[in-house]
Amino acid sequence: MKIGFIGLGRMGNPMVVNLLAAGSKMVIHDLAREEASNLESQGAQWVDTVKEVGEQCDVVITCLPGQQQVDELVLGENGLFNNLSEGAIYIDMSTTSAAAIQHIGQEGARRGVRVMEAPLEGGLANAREASLIIHAGGDDELVGEMEATLQPLGEVRNEGILGNGNNSLAA
Repeated sequence: MKIGFIGLGRMGNPMVVNLLAAGSKMVIHDLAREEASNLESQGAQWVDTVKEVGEQCDVVITCLPGQQQVDELVLGENGLFNNLSEGAIYIDMSTTSAAAIQHIGQEGARRGVRVMEAPLEGGLANAREASLIIHAGGDDELVGEMEATLQPLGEVRNEGILGNGNNSLAA
């Protein structure tokens, strides 16, 4: 399985380091390529566009600053959902809102993309030490399927339906 990861900033970069260390095959993208230099030297494959990430990966994870960036990247004209194959999995690790991720889930379902939320509890030290708490929300089968993929990042907590991950983090 090839995993795409978009958003290699403060939290995303050390998370990709941990996924690579666990043996994941990673395709990476960010607005700033310099964010990826250490990851390429560890075996991650850089691509220049979101389109390429979608075309090459079965699972795509985003870790972005906010809802506006998620909407543009995922739902935009050249966005992820227009380039993922049917049955692909999208995991949003950005902290957004229950309503926002539910909307993305509905759009994903329309396009044959399975959607899971996984907002993070913890900071940079937790990302580096693989001790994040991941508040997973979505279909139980999907969360179970993705648990082993996400465990190199920390503890995966199944919070139930899509939207509950963000709700539990906000509580």
